[in-house]
Amino acid sequence: MTRLIIINLIWILLVSCSGPAKKKTYNAKAVELNNRGLQFMRSANNDSALILFDKAIAIDKTYYLPHSNKALMYLNSREYDKALTESEKAIQANPDLAEGWAFAGTLHEKMGDSETAMKYYKKSIEIYDKRISDPEKKERIHANRVSRAFSLILLGQENEGKEELRKLKAEKPNDIVIDELLKITKQEYMDQMFSN
Repeated sequence: MTRLIIINLIWILLVSCSGPAKKKTYNAKAVELNNRGLQFMRSANNDSALILFDKAIAIDKTYYLPHSNKALMYLNSREYDKALTESEKAIQANPDLAEGWAFAGTLHEKMGDSETAMKYYKKSIEIYDKRISDPEKKERIHANRVSRAFSLILLGQENEGKEELRKLKAEKPNDIVIDELLKITKQEYMDQMFSN
């Protein structure tokens, strides 16, 4: 079950390619290095992955994905302070990254800063609301609504978040991500996210 939760977390973080209304073009070499780093990360060759992520960042400071990938690596190795640092860098590079705000919020909460965590969850919901109402983002509306519902759960509004998930489940009965999110509480999610 822990692996499934981490997969869901990754999905939530990476699901939205819809980001800001304007599509940002990143340096092609930085994208290539990040993608190669992901291959090393998948094969648990973290040292090589980190080198490639750092090279990608050095080439394109606006490219947030290497920071997000480093954050996930640090999460898996229980280096939460480093994961938080990289999460903060990801949202600095891309302030419209709702997934990044939610993820950084969980790290702040884990580190004992619930006040900042709540602000970050609210910020993620605000960004999801903008995406959901943006007619140019209709193709990603379902994913954004799922992620928004999950941010509501993280914010402590579990009933509202679960109700939205039930509505989404009625619309897409075969969505297994929703199935998993409906089964767990915020505390169970946090416990599983921060245990390897």
